[in-house]
Amino acid sequence: MKQFALLFIGLFIISLSFGQMVKIQAGPSFSELDWKINGTTVGSLYNKTLVGYSVFAGIDYLDKKDWNLSSNIGLLRKGGKQEFQLTNTDGMPTGKSIIEKAAIDYLSINTMIDLKYTIHETFCPFVSFGPQFGYIVGASKEFDGLKKNNWLHKTSYGLLLGGGLKYTISKIQMGLRADYYYDFTKVADWTTKVLNGGGTITSKTTSISLIIGYKL
Repeated sequence: MKQFALLFIGLFIISLSFGQMVKIQAGPSFSELDWKINGTTVGSLYNKTLVGYSVFAGIDYLDKKDWNLSSNIGLLRKGGKQEFQLTNTDGMPTGKSIIEKAAIDYLSINTMIDLKYTIHETFCPFVSFGPQFGYIVGASKEFDGLKKNNWLHKTSYGLLLGGGLKYTISKIQMGLRADYYYDFTKVADWTTKVLNGGGTITSKTTSISLIIGYKL
């Protein structure tokens, strides 16, 4: 896992020497968790959409007519929401409920290839894909028990699949992109001594970002 992270960091550092377009991109992330506890009938927890954030700085480089490479580093929030019904001291429903949010913040790194189709040298739709890596830098209280028992995985990796539009005037570039984070890893998994005990947590995350860039 450490070698995988070092590969990403190396690709990002190498890209700096070939930088052509420096950029920032930011916008909301939309994430759901599939939090399953074995041996229970509660089903999946925190599977309602949590609106978070994604903020990245990056460089587009090796710019060709039909493609370019892009390396980015930033912060990404993943998680989910769950509605819990409140009960009184006798365990009876009160008719009221609360919404709890389970959120994890990742330092996220990715390197992608953008396949593009340039129109009139200014307007450019594109699709992109490449590896992505994340390292947890913060988590809400819902994960305290998992962290205490080392069940929460500190790293994640997978593929980033996206697409969007770029519009370039002189040295200024603006655009909009949407991304889907396909994780190969689980957020957490664990086992207990209880019969069929344990559980798993996986995530699904998408994001929409506004892009602002400057050509060097």
